[in-house]
Amino acid sequence: MIESPLVIAVVDDDPAIRRLLEAIARGSGDVVVEAATFAEGQIVLREYPWDVAVIDRSLPDGDGLELCREVAAGLHDSDSHRHIVFLSASAGSEEKLRGFEAGADEYIAKPADPTELRARLRAIRRTVLTQKAMLARLATLEQLSVIDGLTHVYNRHFFDSELRRLFDLAKRHERPLALAMIDLDLFKSVNDTCGHRVGDAVLNEVSTAIAQSIRSSDVLARYGGEEFVLVLPETTLAEAAVLAERVRAGVEGVRIEGTFGEVRITISIGVAAMAFPDTETPAGLVEAADKALYLAKEQGRNCVRLHGMPVAAKTAPTAP
Repeated sequence: MIESPLVIAVVDDDPAIRRLLEAIARGSGDVVVEAATFAEGQIVLREYPWDVAVIDRSLPDGDGLELCREVAAGLHDSDSHRHIVFLSASAGSEEKLRGFEAGADEYIAKPADPTELRARLRAIRRTVLTQKAMLARLATLEQLSVIDGLTHVYNRHFFDSELRRLFDLAKRHERPLALAMIDLDLFKSVNDTCGHRVGDAVLNEVSTAIAQSIRSSDVLARYGGEEFVLVLPETTLAEAAVLAERVRAGVEGVRIEGTFGEVRITISIGVAAMAFPDTETPAGLVEAADKALYLAKEQGRNCVRLHGMPVAAKTAPTAP
């Protein structure tokens, strides 16, 4: 695996130290950004995506100990790979303790022996790279925990938690919220006739078509099997009906090459909103949308049905 270069921020008014650290960093393929004063150090450490900060105690316009404390206080969980190295002309135990209490991870006494400094910085580099790799793996695992492996949309677990969050938010601020349950029509026959490979391709294409028809604020998840669900924030029932019809029409255009020729897909959609007495909880909203979906299936499929609306109100108007 190719490693990205580390960014090493050096805050020291001694040009010789800066040149030495730059030479060491360059030998490892890393990048150095420099500051010679307390004020410059504040800017560099705030604006650059540094990985290692080397801060000298004696700066012409301030105490490096305070800068170290300020930087450490501003770090978050996502910065856990960042490493602060404190430089000081004093090698006393009290000075070291002050550095560590201010948030430093490493203490190096000046004047630093170049060979020792190189060895210690290489050890720090290995630690930072290990921590960055671990954070990257954790981020990947976190993403995988909420993403459906087949369709690459959100999974049921994420939907459940996100619906609760958005429902509570909408209720607290008295804002609209709608939900659309989507089911592929006659999907079992696709699997039985063309096999699961084609069935998987159908699910992928349908999820892509749905994603292309919705807004960035909408939440698309695979509910299970051949069912998908849409959470629609800031959306009334009438607005959700228009969006659902756009989704239905978009999927109707999907074509998949199957074992015995072209496979055409349609979907049925049930839509519900928070405006009704039986949709005052997240579970109630899901159940209402599911009932509307059942009605769409019962009335011929490939259509949109709305919870709480008369049967005569069939498919929502086509979106422009």
